[in-house]
Amino acid sequence: MPVSAVFAATFWRRFTRSAAAVVCAAPIAAIFARYPLPIWPLVAMLAAYSVALWRWPALYLVVLPAVLPALDLGLWTGWAMIDEADLFLLATLAVLVVRDPPALTDLTPRRWPSVILLLFLASYAIGLIIGLAAPLGYTGQSSNPYLRPDNALRLGKGLAEALVLLPFLCHRYRTSANTLRLLSCGIAIGLVVVTVIVLCERALFAGILDFTTDYRVAGPFSSMHVGGGHIGAYTALALPFALALGLLSIRWLPVLAVGGIAGSYTLIVTFARTGYAAGMMGCAITGLALLPASWRRGGLARVVLAVVPGILVAAAGAFAASSTVMRSRVASAATDLLTRESNWRAGWAVRDRDLATQIFGMGLGTYQRTMLSRSTVNRPSDFALEGDDTGRFVRIRLESPFYLGQKVALPRTGSVHLTLQFRGDTETAGLVWALCDKVLLYSDHCQEGRFSPSAANAWKTVSAVIPVDGLGAGALGDLIHRPVELALFGTTTGTTIAISDVSLTDSDGHPILANGDFRHGMDRWLFTDDSHVSWRILNEYLMLLFETGVVGLAAYLAIAGLAIAGGVRAALQGDTIGGAIAGSVVSFLLSGLFDNVLEAPRIATLYFLVCFAGLLLWEVRPSPPPSDRTA
Repeated sequence: MPVSAVFAATFWRRFTRSAAAVVCAAPIAAIFARYPLPIWPLVAMLAAYSVALWRWPALYLVVLPAVLPALDLGLWTGWAMIDEADLFLLATLAVLVVRDPPALTDLTPRRWPSVILLLFLASYAIGLIIGLAAPLGYTGQSSNPYLRPDNALRLGKGLAEALVLLPFLCHRYRTSANTLRLLSCGIAIGLVVVTVIVLCERALFAGILDFTTDYRVAGPFSSMHVGGGHIGAYTALALPFALALGLLSIRWLPVLAVGGIAGSYTLIVTFARTGYAAGMMGCAITGLALLPASWRRGGLARVVLAVVPGILVAAAGAFAASSTVMRSRVASAATDLLTRESNWRAGWAVRDRDLATQIFGMGLGTYQRTMLSRSTVNRPSDFALEGDDTGRFVRIRLESPFYLGQKVALPRTGSVHLTLQFRGDTETAGLVWALCDKVLLYSDHCQEGRFSPSAANAWKTVSAVIPVDGLGAGALGDLIHRPVELALFGTTTGTTIAISDVSLTDSDGHPILANGDFRHGMDRWLFTDDSHVSWRILNEYLMLLFETGVVGLAAYLAIAGLAIAGGVRAALQGDTIGGAIAGSVVSFLLSGLFDNVLEAPRIATLYFLVCFAGLLLWEVRPSPPPSDRTA
């Protein structure tokens, strides 16, 4: 080949890689330009990670599975569409597309798993298009991310992020034997970090070893602001990897001890019945899948080592089930099942009955809009940013117990001064304020008051002086403090209230609240809702059938089945991580029996990465490293 042609090919290759890196990096700058919190800690973390990733291109296999569940500041930013983990994923793509780009043959798994994957992607793409195109009650005014057509993009993000990582995963898997081990390490590290966050939450609100108080943790999962068992589903998904890593060799036993204890503790304090069942079943399948390999590699002693972790997790579950909280939850299981059945029937009643809907569904992200426009029960509340000659305000239509809140940093003593303007569409449409210790699901030590409108549809300026003594108490030697939230909510369902010019100042007049005039949209404001049945069908499979139809549900189950079979097949051939993949996918499937676990994009990304790893196990594996072949 002529020198000029070689030069041109090299130049074009470098140019396209650089252009792709710029395309990946540009959204990072755009996100930072709008980010409502100080950006320098994140900038420093991203810069350090990018430099390290350039030096060690496989580092993303450890970092991303740890960052996805653990790094979430949504409680403080108020963002639901974009989160901090997205920045790390974009940085990963920007570096790897230049440093270690995959080949065209690495775009998908090989052989027939790629066919099933393409069918699944096609069904999701059809659901995405239908969801974006379907109005279904959207008036163009909603600021609620769940009640806009772009909710389809939020739900599709989980699969999309796993999909863009798939070529790099395929490339690494086909050239290095430790790929899935590194991925497992990242998942185990993420589980430990999540447990540290959970320990802090428990220390602040219930006590680390108090299993009698009915306090269920949320951890770093702001996606639970409208309910959902996301932390339980994640823990059940991650726990098999911590157990499997501890069985690789003797030197990995600390991973088994730390990861197993951390995961078991987090699972216990979720007090989630389905989470318990999913976690124990996932660990049991992991242990059973590893028995043949354990026998070949270490005889009876190795088999015992494979079985003991599952027994310990089962013992932890039995201990938790004997607590006062779980006995109460088990006793209410029949009543809760009736609630879920009512939720299933209500969701199914608003679905279209035509053939196209049966095949392809109502569209991704359309459930909440459909319930609001068609249902008489379980209707979600809505809110919208609007403006008039007085300025910007947020208008809230109350259909459920809906709270608009912002995390604030208060002085340790004294009082703060709250002022705002509000109006109601009727004379009974009052407004309540509450200043409470709160992470997400539970409020404590609340100071609250009520404002009544002077007349219907008339703005009224109101104020209150709020004592703060006792709020934001510390724990662990005052190293951490309870987060404090200012919440605003209406008093009467079926009415509409509007709020503007919210101000919270200390005794010296210094502002405490951010974006009280809503000039920056809904930045820093996060809504919560106590009516969890208004936002989802409490069954993953019915939700998929509703939004993606028979095709989407069948493709989802086919992908999961292939991943499980690939994991079992690899485990029978001596691959320890294969057993973890099989157990992890099964646990996630069980978590979906009574909840919509795919609605949290970060968990969906991690789950689909695990599934893709299961698909890759159908290929001929590289030779495992020595520690995988010997005890």
